[in-house]
Amino acid sequence: MEPFTPTPPDVLWKSIIEDLFEDFCRFFLPDLYPRLNLKKGYEFLDKELANLFPEEKGDRRFADRLVKVFLRNGEERWILIHVEIQGYEDREFSRRMFTYFYRIFDKYGREIVALAIFTDPNRRFKPQRFEYRFFGTELIYTYRVYKLLEQKQRSLMESDNPFAVVVLAGLYAIKYKGDDERRFRFKLKLIRLLMERGYSRESIWKLLIFIDGLLFLPEPLENQFREEVKKLVERRKRMGLTVEMSPFAYHFFQEGIQQGMREGLSQGQVRGLSEGICLALEIKFGDAALPLMEKMRRITMLEPLVQLKEMIKAASDIEVLQQYVDSL
Repeated sequence: MEPFTPTPPDVLWKSIIEDLFEDFCRFFLPDLYPRLNLKKGYEFLDKELANLFPEEKGDRRFADRLVKVFLRNGEERWILIHVEIQGYEDREFSRRMFTYFYRIFDKYGREIVALAIFTDPNRRFKPQRFEYRFFGTELIYTYRVYKLLEQKQRSLMESDNPFAVVVLAGLYAIKYKGDDERRFRFKLKLIRLLMERGYSRESIWKLLIFIDGLLFLPEPLENQFREEVKKLVERRKRMGLTVEMSPFAYHFFQEGIQQGMREGLSQGQVRGLSEGICLALEIKFGDAALPLMEKMRRITMLEPLVQLKEMIKAASDIEVLQQYVDSL
């Protein structure tokens, strides 16, 4: 059996920023957030950003987001969100931030808010300005910075913003890298926090994916973690407390899904994959997925299940999945 490969941190950060963008703005840009008209929509311009920096294609060492947003007075703003995920000092970071600024400004001619989030373990590394001086010609460029290692656990625990959980996970990942036992304890602590907060099903699901990927555990501890999550859910149910079961159920069946994908066509493995897909449908579409789940459970071949699993990731409309299952 091939070992399970965790999702790279840069992918996790880019995804969670997009998935919880409004919470992201409220958390990291509290002065700008009241002026944003996010109901009018916003657009991530990843392709446009990549085209501005062709020399970096194929060698991306960091995660960047460029987002088009609107203000409440109807004006447009371009926001550059730069997430630094490297674990070492980059002496050219501030120069790169300035390069981002002038290329984006030159192309779009709009105001830019730039933010750098440092997730590295070096407390002394926090560049926040680029300066240029040459015989009377001077330039100073500053941008907003956020250093994970400077954040206080207590204030993050007290925040009701889902992105506080994201920062906590990032903080634990830095502090306890290589210490699996402590990562296990703090990962479980974050799950308790998710259960106590009144977040939406979709937010819980996105946070679980981020936490699970960033605080990756070796298999024995991961199995123990899933058992502890089961106990937490059952304990809250016995106490009469509500808990959003579907996202947490992901952990109960994750191992069965992976085994079914890796090992092939036995009936038990197909059944495990089928149940895992049913959970994914319930998480993403809720009760609307029940009729589709009934039909899907009658599928006995692995290939269409694998195809359906991939389709769920990109599907925004359950009708597309319904049509696929009906065509089998």
